[in-house]
Amino acid sequence: ISLKREMLSWAFTLLTILAAQVLFSMNKIIMFWSNATEGLEQLRIAETKLIALAKTFGDRPANSFEISTKDTPVPSHGLPLKEKKCKFSSRNAEEEDLHIHSVCVKATRRNNENGNSTTSTPLVLMHGYMNGAMYFYRNLVGLTNYFDTVYSLDTLGCGLSSRCPDFINKRLVTQSREATETLFVESLEAWRKANKIDKMILAGHSMGGYLGVAYCERYPQHVEQLVLLSPAGVTHSDPEKTKKFVQQMSFSRRMFFTTARSLFEYGVTPAGFVRTLPMGRGRSMIESYVETRLTSIDNLEEQAAVTDYLYHNAMIPGCQEDMLNKFLTSSASGRVPTVDRIPKLKVPHVSFVYGDKDWMDVEGGIQVSEQVSELQNGPAVDVYQVKNAGHMLMIDNWEGFHASVVTMCGGGKEAIPPQFPTPIKRVAVPSSWMEKTNT
Repeated sequence: ISLKREMLSWAFTLLTILAAQVLFSMNKIIMFWSNATEGLEQLRIAETKLIALAKTFGDRPANSFEISTKDTPVPSHGLPLKEKKCKFSSRNAEEEDLHIHSVCVKATRRNNENGNSTTSTPLVLMHGYMNGAMYFYRNLVGLTNYFDTVYSLDTLGCGLSSRCPDFINKRLVTQSREATETLFVESLEAWRKANKIDKMILAGHSMGGYLGVAYCERYPQHVEQLVLLSPAGVTHSDPEKTKKFVQQMSFSRRMFFTTARSLFEYGVTPAGFVRTLPMGRGRSMIESYVETRLTSIDNLEEQAAVTDYLYHNAMIPGCQEDMLNKFLTSSASGRVPTVDRIPKLKVPHVSFVYGDKDWMDVEGGIQVSEQVSELQNGPAVDVYQVKNAGHMLMIDNWEGFHASVVTMCGGGKEAIPPQFPTPIKRVAVPSSWMEKTNT
């Protein structure tokens, strides 16, 4: 009986994969061509609503900062493509080059109570998987009390940047992790050059953190500090732990888990699944996510704005969603874990911050710090946690997130509002490194 069940499970999995491959590949192109223009316009409207909300966070006078958006051209000749022309831009279907969309907040004057505790090095924020630049809407304005300039980017294939469906799966020179990393690293480097940023503090959330590590491997000279916000892909997989976890499941749960892992390996994405659903059902799933997972958003207008942003972002196919199984295993570990890559970085300082209720394990950051402590020339590493926050720490506890980022980047107590919660320090920068830096 047990054998028959296993055979039925694998047969069901195989049929599901075959059906999903056909459905999702057709759905991706059809959805892009039929709804791209309308969907992008709706996404722009949703972004505008979140920009308006951003101005209400951060305790800054309206005349002390400026918010702007920009589409920065990214020449396709610098990317690892088979073809050099992209017909799937969100700006113009005929243009040859791609673009990266960004939101920029600049401080136009300082709050006197902060004194001179500021930095002119710009902070560049990169969102996580299937999110967008405005996922940091609660943080953008307030952070300019310390940073003169804060940028938040839509990575290639997401948000209002060029979308290019099936870009990763069909147009890269190889279907490899290396080529996929190169696509995102070189597009970020093109954005940096075009915006004339010599040095930046690069901060990435989840998959954005993974990409931040890959960028620093190639262009450490342009990064003053790498800030990893609940980063993905840090740790090694633990097959025995996963095996025990699966064995404890009921048969039905095990079949579902096995199918989900198989679909993941074959490139079926969460957004692709949402797009196969009736419009009302897809939207209700996003609404449920916002209500149950982002519980700190208790204002109905804010809930609606975030739901609109996430829904329209998911409904427009884009290449960013296809990166997942290139970089991660189905157990969410790194295929080439960054725990082994970060200690070799040539950037001077790497900081980790997690939520204290985060499903990303803070032990990943601690493992990195332990490895670095055994080296002579590795980066300084510190690890913090934000109280009362999960993986979406920038939303769950935006004040704690603000305090953590400013603290890690050198801001003193005078740079943080006194009512903001103090971050939990798990690993401090070694005093020997501080002495070396001061010298």
